[in-house]
Amino acid sequence: MDKNPILKSTLKFCIAGFLMPGFTAILFLGIQMALVFFGIECSFSWLLIWIVAFVGMVAFPLSFIRTLNFHIKNDMDLQGWMITRFNIIQYLFMQCALAYFYTTGDTLCYVTDGQNGLEFAFTGWLSIPILIILSLIFDDLARKGSLKISNEK
Repeated sequence: MDKNPILKSTLKFCIAGFLMPGFTAILFLGIQMALVFFGIECSFSWLLIWIVAFVGMVAFPLSFIRTLNFHIKNDMDLQGWMITRFNIIQYLFMQCALAYFYTTGDTLCYVTDGQNGLEFAFTGWLSIPILIILSLIFDDLARKGSLKISNEK
């Protein structure tokens, strides 16, 4: 049996996570543009996005722990796709939320210095070690509860 199955899955995701922060930054820009389309001021839309990302960044791992506990209590296997889904969503939440510390809504909306949004690439890379730490924690919880990880779809 694999000693750290959640970490193993996360490390595979991290290879893609290292290459995809630019694409996810475009996703965040699209969300911001949609909010502006619906009449929300540009810099305020970034604030709303960051608030949702912060809440998700904290709440989603807690939700995943509940999922782990549910599967342990009911003697169920945790499916591999659940780990991948967690990694993708948590990566997005962290990438977006951490950008708050490196830029402002006004900078992203109104400054044309050629670097707008570049912060999202760096925060995407910064999210990778945090995902690895979370996976180690989840593996420890799973091991204590004798959780099995299944790679079936």
